[in-house]
Amino acid sequence: MIIILLAVLLFGPARAAVTAVDLGAPKPSEPYWFKVYSTAPYKEFWTGELTVKNLEKDLPKAVAAIEKGGGKLTQPLANFVSSTTDKSQQMTFTLSLKNAKSLLKPLRKLGALADPAVRPTGAPIPMDEIGAKIDVLLKEKTEHAAELAAVPAAAAAEEEILEHLLMVEEVARRTDTEVSFNLLVKQKQ
Repeated sequence: MIIILLAVLLFGPARAAVTAVDLGAPKPSEPYWFKVYSTAPYKEFWTGELTVKNLEKDLPKAVAAIEKGGGKLTQPLANFVSSTTDKSQQMTFTLSLKNAKSLLKPLRKLGALADPAVRPTGAPIPMDEIGAKIDVLLKEKTEHAAELAAVPAAAAAEEEILEHLLMVEEVARRTDTEVSFNLLVKQKQ
């Protein structure tokens, strides 16, 4: 009895996994039509440290460079953490990825700034994959309209998938990748 119980405990999960495969459980086909794509713009979080000669003189220049580069502070500068003993000022601002990359040059003119640490959130929208799916669905709707009319549930599902893909494509085209840049500006000691 103990041997049978032990065999069931040891081989039961393995048998269940094999049974699902043996029963012909379908693997997702390529392309996977029910993949849901995010409509939120892709975002990166950058963290950097700018070391300047004189915080009092160079901080306004840094803020001006950020604003000129399209950046916008997430709150008033006075609300961010600062230190008079360490002579430092923390700030967070947002801007497009394109502008963030070009902002590094004017900031480096003010002082030492290493490449910021970059942490992406989510994955970029695969525009080629989405475009290919849209093309297939539009072609099928045109070439097989009569057949789709005979199967309204399938036609409705196809329409919903197409609507989702078109919406994701539109969001991706209209929005730039946004960067949230957390920057510590400190005076060289």
